[in-house]
Amino acid sequence: MAFGEDIDDEVLQNQIGGDRSNSPDNETLFIMDSIIQRLKPKDSHHVKEMINQRGLASGALLMTSLLFWWISIKKGGDQVNDSNIPVSMIGQFEFETLSIVVAIIIFMATLVMILGREKGNATISNLGGLLIVLGIFYILEPLILNFEVLGAESAIFASGRLFGLATMIFLSSKFFFDALLLQWVSSSMVNMGIDVLSKNNYEDNTGPNEEENSY
Repeated sequence: MAFGEDIDDEVLQNQIGGDRSNSPDNETLFIMDSIIQRLKPKDSHHVKEMINQRGLASGALLMTSLLFWWISIKKGGDQVNDSNIPVSMIGQFEFETLSIVVAIIIFMATLVMILGREKGNATISNLGGLLIVLGIFYILEPLILNFEVLGAESAIFASGRLFGLATMIFLSSKFFFDALLLQWVSSSMVNMGIDVLSKNNYEDNTGPNEEENSY
């Protein structure tokens, strides 16, 4: 009988170990909880609605950004004499190329900031800060460094266009990444069989004191 009991105990331990291996790890739960606490969806249906709304807003802002760049910089640059704007101090970019560089920097900065925030990684957040400062420098360069060469109106108009483009790219990127994060949370809940929208899913069986500190 003792031998049979040992076998039963071993099978039971293997089953428990298998269940633990299929359960979500603490880091995944922490990131999912961080996303839910920040965006505050009410339920799974609200998650899908938020994904749809943010996806639509991101696409609309992206198209607006492209049209704005095409009209005010690509096609309208000759009318406002963008060729007279000196090349950038860092990278030696002409104004049209600089506008594309600014858009890329803002997109990457938004991505890095969101990753650093959700993962709680100081190194990633530090990189995001570097990209933000570089983007701001490019935006203000025509106004600050080339003010006397271009004149007040041309300098303000040049920096204003870069600022408007950067703002729309930032909002478009933010909505896009928020939609992706919500989509990841939704698919993870289905795959893992959990519901992070309910606080009861974070409760642990380790004791009443530790339940207060659970996810």
